[in-house]
Amino acid sequence: MKRLVGPICAAAVMLTAFQARAGESPFGWIYTADVHPQGTFEYEHKSFMQAGQSQGQYFFMQNKEEIEYGLTNQLQISGYFNWSYANAFRNGFDGTTGGPGVTQFLDASFDPYSRYEKTRFDSVSFEAIYQVLNPVTDPIGLALYIEPEIGPKEKELEWRVILQKNFLDDRLIAAINIMGKHEREVYADGSIERASPIDVTFGMSYLVMPNWMIGFETRIHNEFTGYWFNNPEHSAFFAGPVIHYGQKEFWWTLAWRHQLPMVITYNEDQASVVKHGRIYGDEHARDEVMFRLGVPFAVK
Repeated sequence: MKRLVGPICAAAVMLTAFQARAGESPFGWIYTADVHPQGTFEYEHKSFMQAGQSQGQYFFMQNKEEIEYGLTNQLQISGYFNWSYANAFRNGFDGTTGGPGVTQFLDASFDPYSRYEKTRFDSVSFEAIYQVLNPVTDPIGLALYIEPEIGPKEKELEWRVILQKNFLDDRLIAAINIMGKHEREVYADGSIERASPIDVTFGMSYLVMPNWMIGFETRIHNEFTGYWFNNPEHSAFFAGPVIHYGQKEFWWTLAWRHQLPMVITYNEDQASVVKHGRIYGDEHARDEVMFRLGVPFAVK
């Protein structure tokens, strides 16, 4: 028994440190089935950056400012303020300027061979996550997620099925998200685009030492036209590492996903914006980076 005291205490310390910060995320894009305890608040900032296309210069950063609240021990709600920054210059296949977050906002007065740079307000959104099964006390964690979003140029409904499994006394976390969106975007010329992508994301993150986790994330993105997955357009694949640090006062996560050279296209329009096995156009960039910062706080 004396020989077991040391290892048991060390494991207990690591497990306790991890569980005390269950509200934080060890992944960049993937959600886990953990929710905030009832009556607790957290501020979270997210920056999702896309960079690099077939040529020229391209950078697009979507930002979310969020307040999360544990309404019950199983239900977490959040409110978002969404804004973005775009900077692009002759990044299209034909040498014109465009790309995700850019083309939608170009009207007839814009010189297609000039630089586009702008910071703008995008939308507001509401999020609710309901924990069906607890990943710590149940064999597997399960949560359901829904997020309506509305802005001047876009309306969107996002949903997720979140699965989580913990291993090695909760030091290793595996998570899968099945995410769908129903999107309506208004372009500067008045045209409307309706889309319904489905993503399947998978990741694992390991507690390498107190406060630090390292892992990876993968993404399979499937794009469809129409609100209800009417016609397939393409499938793109991403993978990359993630690092996470957390303590009582704050936490942060940094993740990177690289588009793998294995895209599948289902029509000529989509095939026309593929180079070296990667798809660009108005859909994707070569690299994706996510930074998240969380600060829990109490309201008296």
